[in-house]
Amino acid sequence: MPPQSIYGHPRTSKSNTTQQTTPSSSTLAFTTQLSSLISKDSNASNEPSTSRGRARPSKTPKSDIFSRPNRGAEKRAAADEDAYTGQVHQRSEDIGGVDAATLHRSKRRMEEKARIYDDLKSGLYLAGDSDDDEQIGRSGGGGGKGEEYLARLRRKEREGLVDFDKKWSDTRGESSDSSFEKDDEDGADDNASMISYEDELGRTRRGTRSEAAQASRLKAAEQPDPERWRPARPENLIHGATIQTHAFNPSATVASQMEYLASRRDKSPTPPEDTHYDPDAEVRTRGTGFYAFSKDENVRRKQMEELMNVREETQREREARGERRAHRERVKDERRRKIEELRSRRRADTFLAGLGDLGTLAGEG
Repeated sequence: MPPQSIYGHPRTSKSNTTQQTTPSSSTLAFTTQLSSLISKDSNASNEPSTSRGRARPSKTPKSDIFSRPNRGAEKRAAADEDAYTGQVHQRSEDIGGVDAATLHRSKRRMEEKARIYDDLKSGLYLAGDSDDDEQIGRSGGGGGKGEEYLARLRRKEREGLVDFDKKWSDTRGESSDSSFEKDDEDGADDNASMISYEDELGRTRRGTRSEAAQASRLKAAEQPDPERWRPARPENLIHGATIQTHAFNPSATVASQMEYLASRRDKSPTPPEDTHYDPDAEVRTRGTGFYAFSKDENVRRKQMEELMNVREETQREREARGERRAHRERVKDERRRKIEELRSRRRADTFLAGLGDLGTLAGEG
């Protein structure tokens, strides 16, 4: 057994070391091939040739996920470009046309819509009196169709999405401002005269006519716009306690109306006739004490009187019976009091008799 080293491993013999140092056949083959390659490279380097330097990095950035286009974007862009470059302008002969009647009908409808819009913008739908029939006829509603045209305008105004009241007020404001500026430029001589006016705060001021007009516009702008589509309140209202003489002295028209109402009123007797319960109207089992009165009013009255007499007699008998019962109770109480008094006296006598002579002396004393 070969000796071991201090670390516990077996020592190697010199014969094994000599055998390992001798080259093997595979090692010799590798050495021969390596030397042939080295000699080939040295021969190629001796020949004249152009030397190449290190390639410079590209200036274009590398493609990443952020610079990469979306899928299909390039194809869509190419298709759009082809459609734009291949656009062909068509003529009326290619797409066809409309006949003269259709064109005239469309033109007439557009003119009618424009006229309705102008009437709505001018506030014609607010007209409700017969004085505006001439204006309605000129606007296109027709002489006999003024109310129909107004109703149509009101329906358009309700169903529309445009606030024509605001547009009308804005137009009036712009026109008044422009006319005011024009008056300021043209009528400088008129503003030279000083007048007294009241501003928007209620103060009395002195100034030119243009300043007074401007103050009146500011005052009107601060006040809320009245609702023109609602009826105005009556001005002759009666406030407080007032005697209305017309109620006592009606006019001929009011008197005729009152007579007409009086003729149409209910002529039935007031108060209405008495209606009583009819026991024969329904079939049912009655309880104790049921009394079927007669349908004749006189017989019914007699029956009611008899019942009242019987009731009064019953009440008198009941009261008399109560008085008799009360008298008996008083008599019983009196007898009970006397009996109790006699009983107490007897007890006292019995007690004194039991005491003997002392009781006799006490009784005498």
